[in-house]
Amino acid sequence: MPDDPKVKQSKLLIVEGNDEIRVFKSLSKYLNIQDLEVRHYGGNSKLRQFLKTFSSLSEFGLFRSLAVVADANSNRAGREQQIRDALSNASLPVPSRPLEVVSNGDLKVAYLVVPHNVEGTMIEDVCLDSVKTDPAIECVDLYFECVSQADIPGPREVWMSKARVHAFLASRDRPDLRLGEAVEKGIWEFDTDAFLPLKELLRIL
Repeated sequence: MPDDPKVKQSKLLIVEGNDEIRVFKSLSKYLNIQDLEVRHYGGNSKLRQFLKTFSSLSEFGLFRSLAVVADANSNRAGREQQIRDALSNASLPVPSRPLEVVSNGDLKVAYLVVPHNVEGTMIEDVCLDSVKTDPAIECVDLYFECVSQADIPGPREVWMSKARVHAFLASRDRPDLRLGEAVEKGIWEFDTDAFLPLKELLRIL
């Protein structure tokens, strides 16, 4: 269930969790997009039920655009299909590919799996890519190389992007920031190619 079904804007973006909410709210502010509401559906396993429940509410009819964002999680094709199935199950328009807009006359729908068309598993990869020229990235690489050479198991591959974000943020003056907090502090660079697909999604709504 949505946290608050009261519609305040004409465009709705639904994302996996709170960090993604902070990223997209900050990005929409950066782009001067003021008619966007961002909510989370609580993770990929909950998307289908979220859309089915939320789309049945009368308030949902006040939205004119809907976008769904999900992490690739090492299964980009599977995640895209999961989004399309969830949209279809809720009797909503179903785009055939990311960043395609389809409409039933009342509602425009689009989706994006991040990172888009590049290697990676989640929103953390987008943020890290945006600061790839920062000197601290080389230090992050050396740190995980050291961990490997010391025969320390380290994070599982599925969590490596999150681990790299934590290591990178440890180089800042506030080393305890979370990804979403870091975006609000201006640490991730919106003016880079890394964020172009996310910007495009917001602009086509």
